[in-house]
Amino acid sequence: MTGAMYPLDPDIPQSGQGRDLQEVEHVRNVFPETWLWTNASAGVQQPQPQQPPQQPQTDTQQEELQEVEHVRNVFPETWLWTNASTGADGTATVTTTVPDTITSWVASAFAVSSSTGLGVSPDTAKLRVFRPFFVSLNLPYSVVRGEQVVLQAIVFNYMQQDQDVRVTMAQSQDFYNLIVNNGQEDLRHEDIAINVHVPAGEGKSVYFPIVPATLGNIELVVSAQSTQAADAVRRNLLVEAEGVPKEYSVAVLVDLKNTTSFSRDVTLTLPPNVVAGSERARVTAIGDLMGPSVSGLDKLLRMPTGCGEQNMIGMAPDVFVASYLSATNQLTSDIEEKALGYMESGYQRELTYQHKDGSFSAFGDRDDSGSMWLTAFVVKTFHQAKSYIFIDDQVIARAIDWMLAKQSADGSFGEPGRVIHKDMQGGSATGPGLTAFVLIALLENNDLQGGISQRVTAAETKAIAYLKQELPTVTDDYILAIVSYALTLAQDSAAQSAFANLEGHAIVEGGLKHWHAATTQTTSQGHYWRRPSGAPARDVELTSYALLTYAAGNNFMGGLDVMKWVASQRNPNGGYSSTQDTILALQGLSEFARLAYSNNFNIDITVTADSFSKQFSVSQANALVLQSAEMPSIPQTVSVTATGSGIALVEIGVFFNVEAEVEEPTFEVTNKLLKDSINLLQIETCSKWLAAGSSGMAVQEVGVPSGFEVDPESLDGPATLKRTERENRKFVLYFDEIGSTPTCVRMEMVRSGLVAKSKPVAVRVYDYYEPDNQVTSFYESAVLKSSTV
Repeated sequence: MTGAMYPLDPDIPQSGQGRDLQEVEHVRNVFPETWLWTNASAGVQQPQPQQPPQQPQTDTQQEELQEVEHVRNVFPETWLWTNASTGADGTATVTTTVPDTITSWVASAFAVSSSTGLGVSPDTAKLRVFRPFFVSLNLPYSVVRGEQVVLQAIVFNYMQQDQDVRVTMAQSQDFYNLIVNNGQEDLRHEDIAINVHVPAGEGKSVYFPIVPATLGNIELVVSAQSTQAADAVRRNLLVEAEGVPKEYSVAVLVDLKNTTSFSRDVTLTLPPNVVAGSERARVTAIGDLMGPSVSGLDKLLRMPTGCGEQNMIGMAPDVFVASYLSATNQLTSDIEEKALGYMESGYQRELTYQHKDGSFSAFGDRDDSGSMWLTAFVVKTFHQAKSYIFIDDQVIARAIDWMLAKQSADGSFGEPGRVIHKDMQGGSATGPGLTAFVLIALLENNDLQGGISQRVTAAETKAIAYLKQELPTVTDDYILAIVSYALTLAQDSAAQSAFANLEGHAIVEGGLKHWHAATTQTTSQGHYWRRPSGAPARDVELTSYALLTYAAGNNFMGGLDVMKWVASQRNPNGGYSSTQDTILALQGLSEFARLAYSNNFNIDITVTADSFSKQFSVSQANALVLQSAEMPSIPQTVSVTATGSGIALVEIGVFFNVEAEVEEPTFEVTNKLLKDSINLLQIETCSKWLAAGSSGMAVQEVGVPSGFEVDPESLDGPATLKRTERENRKFVLYFDEIGSTPTCVRMEMVRSGLVAKSKPVAVRVYDYYEPDNQVTSFYESAVLKSSTV
């Protein structure tokens, strides 16, 4: 039996039934979210914060205030989603603690049985959680350090009598209370109390202006006390640094297979314009090369995933992780449950991007045609997932039917849809790269039953012949890598010479081996900061195809240094820089790591830097446990030493914010505020591609000032704008491409919360499949910057 509980809107008690009804004196019809917000010296009409009075102000206040017995701090959106087994009488009991939310919870359930099938409860059960006196705190999603934030606390009194209430904001070193007297601002670290009269059956708001002083989640505690009742809530407010976040990681592969000691020094760098206080570093150690990705399955990328290809980041890596852990006898029930959950939700979402003809595209029916590249990618991934979750064979068969119908007479596969991934599809949407990619997907599906099986085999034969014919003309290492891998999977004799050609172009440095793909990125005469690690996405993809080829040929010694390089390029979250390089790298690592896996290792690791020192011990017992430690500052040099036997991975993640562009741009972005008022902004942002031709699929992330929200109805953009979505304090726009002429979008932002002294906001544009092709610019509202509470 499975059940779920979700909240309804907060209950409003019904009272007065059976009594004489009162006449209505006033019909209330004005319900603004914010009453007043002006440029006058007092922007919000509110009671002025004051110290608790030394002398009682009313007779009621002479009585002792009630003490708070419980500070409410558990406010989940969904309370229960759980499984239970029924007993012989067909009932099951679930015992749990009710959350602190003042609401009504609705429970529904369904059950499955091997004999009677599926049963769904015809009715729902309702559990009412209520207090006759309580306080609620309204918060924005996040604010920027240094901004002035007005927090609204609402006291609800559903008791029979009016209540004189003292509302107190507890002091904290994480923020300042802002006191405004005669236009003068005073910052204090102390409890602030406001007295308010709340009539029976009503709610009253009080306001606490604060200025956050520290970064991260700060704790806010507000209590409401009268002589008859008391309540308190604890909520967290996310305080972000100014500017835009940047991150990189430096990986150290500790290899003690042929020696008993290891030592390496790592150099860390930062750009010159880092936001003060935003920089931090974290060191991690783990005993399995797939470990960082296993730990970070739910956050491999810090990118939006709102199209048909990006959605697969929630499915494909889980297949590789589950397959690897199963092959090495490390798959636990917890990891399996999490991986299967991501696969199932990814599969269901992906079906929404399928066309009626069976093909898939980035934006589903909003695209004129299915995409050959994306359809092949989906077919390949769905087949790989069949070992773990239910996949409808007809979904795969219909997609393959569409692909086979598009094959040319010479055996190649062209792209009838948009060119999404330029490195793969080629600027002309034809050629050996895309054909090799489709061939790989078909080879993965060689177990199809029925008449389609023969047609797939025939299509594979034609594609192989085409690739062998084109091989002598291939000069791009990226294309050569995927063609070599495809021919290796096909067990064709031409694979060996093709891969030997690729190996001759390898770059070997410091015991690591990789390949570099040609780039279309412009070269500037400016001086820009470069990360000390992190190769372009196309290099990771290219090298991952080579690693897959080594794994397919069981060539452990040949691919070991390639595996080390791929493992060293991960981001701090266990992924890479884009969807495709993440998926290919994790597939390559998972398949090759099986060859390198050993359950007999024991390593002691010491990481030192300045005054920092941390020791880690990794062995088979904790191979998948990601051990970590925060560094108090970012040193210039970090030393990693180790003793023992086996292989382990140490990563140093560096995180910081910048207020200006620090990396070489390949886009140009201009931002203009067409309307700039205290409650409404209208922005026009224009982007263009600086290199030849146009970008691949481009994403623009428009930052939104604290206390504002984008009005989606106001959006005005070009036909190449395919999708938009909200993401916390960003509005994300997806474009088919951005060319050399400006692509402009207009939108309005309206006030949703009380925040003053606003900071500059970032607008970032990047090529989704090569995020190094990007630019970040900033805009700032002069009105909001000068506003006060």
